[in-house]
Amino acid sequence: MKSIFVSLTFLVLCPTPPAALWAEPPSSPPAGVAVTPEFIDQLMVEAQGRSPALQAAGARAEAATAAVSAIRTWDDPTATLGLWAPTSRGMPASQEGNLVYGVDQKLPLYGRPDLRRKVAAADASREQLTADYAAEKLRLDLEVGLNNLALAGREAEIAAQDLGWLDATLASVDHRYRVGEASQVDWLKIETARAMAGDDLKTKEQERSHGAFALNRLLNRTLHAPWPRVAVPVLQPPLYYAKPLIDAALDAEPQLRVMRQESVSAQAEADLTRRERLPDVSLGLEARQYSGDAGLREGMLTVSFSVPWLNRGRYDDDFRRDQQRQRASELDATDQALAVREELHHHIIALDAARRQALLYRDQLIPLTQQTLASAQAAWERNLGPFQDILDAHRLLLADRLALAQALVDQNNMFAEIAFLTGTRDPAALVALAGDPASDHETHSTEFSP
Repeated sequence: MKSIFVSLTFLVLCPTPPAALWAEPPSSPPAGVAVTPEFIDQLMVEAQGRSPALQAAGARAEAATAAVSAIRTWDDPTATLGLWAPTSRGMPASQEGNLVYGVDQKLPLYGRPDLRRKVAAADASREQLTADYAAEKLRLDLEVGLNNLALAGREAEIAAQDLGWLDATLASVDHRYRVGEASQVDWLKIETARAMAGDDLKTKEQERSHGAFALNRLLNRTLHAPWPRVAVPVLQPPLYYAKPLIDAALDAEPQLRVMRQESVSAQAEADLTRRERLPDVSLGLEARQYSGDAGLREGMLTVSFSVPWLNRGRYDDDFRRDQQRQRASELDATDQALAVREELHHHIIALDAARRQALLYRDQLIPLTQQTLASAQAAWERNLGPFQDILDAHRLLLADRLALAQALVDQNNMFAEIAFLTGTRDPAALVALAGDPASDHETHSTEFSP
């Protein structure tokens, strides 16, 4: 009878561990706002009317465009007005006239006005390309910011799931400790893990808040305006370092386009400088009138010109200066083209690494860790394994899920960087542009397989 009472007491005090103890949260995060080219287009429309950086670049482009039409073909004429007074030995004023007036007009020779317009037009094109570069850079920053916000949100979700799992586990361990089936060390471990998880959750939530803060700054919104949950990007197809991709980058990379236009501007400046050493020619008209009877006494037509030969060496130096500037611009553009190739190659390698890592965690490590955690839980339930194995396996599973989210975000960030270089915003279009490396071995120094 006594043994029956003890058995009933044990059943009451030691019920079956709650199901939540072993219930792992789903590995796939809930749905959220997807980072798509269309969604970023909407943000860019908003940024056009809000972003000070875009507005400043647009204002500079408009100013440079206005400078083109401001180039004058004819300079303003120069008017002269004076009084003439004779000496005792000179002719009387009634014969020579004592009122002198005239006008002088510089002639638009040697095509200088057209060359100045060419320089101004080249500068306007450069400023417009600079504005385009600012817009593309903002687009890249927005996409990277959205991906980072998605990662911060996923990390906060995983931290919250971890805290829920630890709460349920703490309740079970506490109960087993009270009935003598768990050690005080096990209880201390779970208490410590739970306290650290609570603090980690606060940190992750603050990091997500800062990610939203950074996006609001880019869009010039209220800095603490809320953002919806952003979904972690999905796994993308592989991308290869292919000649069509390289050609697209060399043609569309925003900074390279600016530098090439700087070379065009420098050449236009050199062409204008070469014409500046030719003499300026002006036509003048001068008349003399007598104030006594308002009669016209003399008229004179003049041609005047500068004499630039004394400074011929200086003009030659000016021309050499502009030639070297143009050469430097071309060399800078050539160097930037090489840098674009290197950057594209680096992004392709980083993209491949992130994709392989995502596949590794998704298809191998996470399922394996889940199985190990389940085995450790079953062993501990039967007093066949230590509680520390459960905590270690659970920590590994959390780390694997965080690593999977990080790899997916890194992959999408690399796609964004490559889209910035090539001007192709859709990942599917990028994949189609690169094609299959097996079709062209000469243009693929590196091949990556999924």
